[in-house]
Formats: sequence, C-alpha cells, structure tokens
Amino acid sequence: MGNNIQPTTNSSDLPMAYQNENTSDEIDLKDIIRQLWIKRKFILIITGLAFLLGILIAMTSPVKYTAGCTVVPQTGQKSSGNLGGLSALAGINVGASFSGETLSPTVYSEIIKSVPFTREIMQTVITPHKANRQAITLYEFYTDKKYNKPGFTGILKKYTIGLPGTILSSFKGKSDEAVVTTTDSLESVQVLSPDEKKAYAAIQANMSLELNNKDGYVKLGYTFPEAEGAAQIADKIRKTLEQFVIAYKLDKVADDLAFVEKNYAEARRDFLQKQANLAAFQDANRNLISAVAATTEKRLSSEYDIAFTVYNELAKQREQAQLAVTENKPVLTVINPVIVPTEKSAPKRSMIIAVFLMLGLIVSIGWVLIKPFFKDIAESVKK
Repeated sequence: MGNNIQPTTNSSDLPMAYQNENTSDEIDLKDIIRQLWIKRKFILIITGLAFLLGILIAMTSPVKYTAGCTVVPQTGQKSSGNLGGLSALAGINVGASFSGETLSPTVYSEIIKSVPFTREIMQTVITPHKANRQAITLYEFYTDKKYNKPGFTGILKKYTIGLPGTILSSFKGKSDEAVVTTTDSLESVQVLSPDEKKAYAAIQANMSLELNNKDGYVKLGYTFPEAEGAAQIADKIRKTLEQFVIAYKLDKVADDLAFVEKNYAEARRDFLQKQANLAAFQDANRNLISAVAATTEKRLSSEYDIAFTVYNELAKQREQAQLAVTENKPVLTVINPVIVPTEKSAPKRSMIIAVFLMLGLIVSIGWVLIKPFFKDIAESVKK
C-alpha cells in the first residue's frame, strides 16, 4: 500500500486577497502597538494629570455623613364584628372601623416629597460647626451664604458643567422671586419662594426612603456634611412622618366617629319608638287573650329586640370611636434607632481616583489612535 502524501500549499499559491486579509490584522495590531509605544510619554503625561486631578477632587470634595433608622409601620385591619349583619336588618350601613387603620407604607414616598412635609423638615433645629455650634434651622443652613461657601469641586462644577446655568441665572436676576401669601380662598395652595425652592431641592436630594415590602419595614435616612446634624435631621424625618400618618389616622377616626354618631342617633330614636310601641300595645291589651294579640305582641317584641341590639352595639362603637379620637399611639415602631454615624458616606476617594485614572488612560489612548484619522481628513480637505 502506498502512503498518502498530502499536498503542501505555499502561501504564494493562495489568492492575493486572502493573503492581504490574513496579514492586515497582524500589521494593524503591530502598528497600533508601535504607535502607542511611540506616544507612551504623551499617554503617561495625560494619565498622570488625570490621576493628579482625581486626587485633588477626591481630597477637596466635601465630606458627608448618612444617618438613618429602620421602622415598622403599624397597620390595622377593618373589623365591624356582628354589627354589620344586625345593622343591615335595621337598614343601617355601618362601615366604620376603629382598629387604628393607618396609611399604607407605599404612600410614604409621596408624603416625604410633599411641600408641607419638606417645610416641616426645613424647621429642624441643628447645631453645626459652621455656625459655631449655635442653634439654627435647616432652612437657614441651606439658604444663608455664610454656611454654603462653595469648595474647589463646587467652583469647578459651576464654571464647567454648570456654566450655561450660571450665565442664564445672571440674566434672570431676581425677577423670579415669589412671595408666600395665604388667603382664605387659596389656603390650600402651596407657593414657594426662591429660597424655599433652594432648601426644598437640597432636602429632597439628601433625603432617602427605602421600602421593603417583603419584610415589612421602612428605612429612612439623611445625608449631611456633619455626623451629628445628619442624625438630628434623620430623627426629625422619622418623627414628622409619624405625625403626618397619625394626623391621617385621627382625621379618618374623626370621620368615622361622625358617621357612627349619626347612626347612633337614628338607632336610638328607632329603639325608643319600638319600646314605646311595645309598651303601649301591652297596656292596651293587658286582659285580652287572642291569637291576633299574641302574634302582634310577638312581632313588636322582636322589632324591639332588634332595635335594642343595634342600639346597644352602636353605643359600644360610639364609645370606641370617642376613645380612638383621643388615643395617640405610635404608628411607626422603631427597630433600629438613629445613631450618630462615625464613618463618612462620601466622598469615596479611592473610587474617584480610580475613575479619573482610567478616564485619563482611555482619553489619551483614544486620542493617539484617532489623531491620524483627523490628520488624513484635514489633508484631504486641503487637497
């Protein structure tokens, strides 16, 4: 048997197009590496400058602390007991409940975004170091320039990214100022002055709420330049949120009380009428013995029993409603209280430096690779 000899193929036997395609990638990769090596000093300089800029920004960025707490909302379940069936017999629709029903936690995020809630937070008393430990409000801290002197990062942002906004605001001047007025016809309308808008934006940007529907708890937090101030504001947020939820609870219970009071008055009148009817019939037919009289007395007695039961149950509900109005139970159980943070939450200096380092490297390499294409385009335009 003869050996099968595989024919050898020289690269010269291959089509020219395939040779060019096979070698172009190697040539391009070598050219790229050679080009980067030639421009290595430029790449190192740009990367080094970006690294130094990252260090500068990381070191001059304002320090911030985040304080928070974890609470569990207490919600009640509607329960009307046996009163619903009995009241239906009497033609009364009793839908009130006094089990302490509160707002659903899913509404909390909308509450903290509201203007009335934020205005309450503006009045939080803090004692920051910038005010020499003197008591000031959070509104004063965010609106008074002596407490908000911009640092290097703020100035850099203002005259780079925020330059268009700075130019526009200089043309606007103070023409946008609004005066907060309250009249009987507009008492529900919320009007914010420019300073209040500034404080509102700052508070909303630093306030956080995390709702865990699975485990049924809510996390509240606030970020502030000072640790003690962050704790003070976070505690104020918790208390204010609880006050708003309690206010809703009391408003609802007050409405329920008014509803029960109305039904109670009607049931009392009906009960007294049924009682008088039964007593009058018994007095008028004391010595009569007949089936008609016995049947009528039994019917009147049944109506009296139903009216008495409804009246008695509504009297109990009325008493519960009156107690619920005066009751002021906490609706947010604290399971993790606010503590003064010991570690800063911002800036993350190592991350800032790493980002600027990578950014400088990418920009410098990108410029080295793209510059020849721009050069070719410019030459072709000249020709």
